[in-house]
Amino acid sequence: MAKAKTEAIKVHDQIVQTGELAAIVGKSDRWIRQLTTENVLQQCSRGKYNLSEAVQAYIEYVSGGKEEERKPRLIDYKTQHEKTKAEKASLELEQMKGNLHAALDVERLLSDLILTTKSRLLGVSSRIATECEQESAEVVESVVRREIETALSALAKYTPDQIGGDVDHGSPEDS
Repeated sequence: MAKAKTEAIKVHDQIVQTGELAAIVGKSDRWIRQLTTENVLQQCSRGKYNLSEAVQAYIEYVSGGKEEERKPRLIDYKTQHEKTKAEKASLELEQMKGNLHAALDVERLLSDLILTTKSRLLGVSSRIATECEQESAEVVESVVRREIETALSALAKYTPDQIGGDVDHGSPEDS
């Protein structure tokens, strides 16, 4: 007796039950029923699903929804979040290496440098007044130049290592 040929069922036309679909996507029957309640999955009859349509709907759901114009999907948000985390880690690494400094630290250092230099320059006149009381113009000029160069020397001593740490610029009387 010859065997009767069985007709092959095409996968895209295959109908599966809730348990079979759950096994295919690796979730529980309850999860499949929940997705059906949320209209993610559509039943073709009670407890039965078109395999092809159900798997495609599940994949779409897992990836964050349909890709519509100008509407970001969940996967887009996750990708952006991961990029942001990587960028943050990169910036923290550069800061640890000393190649990057917080804007507040730079601002504080530069403010200190400017205020120190300002006070030293404003103190030049009082410091040289008594020293140059009876002196000639050349002597007064050299004393003024020396005092201004001393006041500006704090700027010349600046190093990037001072950023973020306690910076001691000295007092105006130190010069």
